Amino acid sequence: MRLDQVIENALASATGEDVFVYRLEGVKLDVEIGIHDYERGVKQRVLVDVVTLVSKAWCGTDDIATVVDYDYILHGIKALENQQFDLQETLCGTILDLALEPSAVAAAQVTTRKVDAYPDADAVGLTRFRCRPKS
Repeated sequence: MRLDQVIENALASATGEDVFVYRLEGVKLDVEIGIHDYERGVKQRVLVDVVTLVSKAWCGTDDIATVVDYDYILHGIKALENQQFDLQETLCGTILDLALEPSAVAAAQVTTRKVDAYPDADAVGLTRFRCRPKS
């Protein structure tokens, strides 16, 4: 299922709740990632985009405590700079786990792009999507 389908389903089944789509785009991450010998021990530039979907009643209060704050995602992503990943699939999954930590988040999408992988391409990337399991 794609993110736009999840949003459409959330809107169709909403019972007076608003649907919030939060975006954090272009986070710059310097991380050791790759399977090739020449990638080992070397940090590469990776751009990260995260989209989270929250369906909840809007209380109308202009207070950060009433919404999902972006800080937890940004700080969590930046903390990954000290880890090593073989695959973008693993990095995306780790960020998906992080994005889905707040119980209010119903679904998330993560895109990673290694921007220096090929001289003839802007980037090589991956997008993963996950819905929170229904309890």
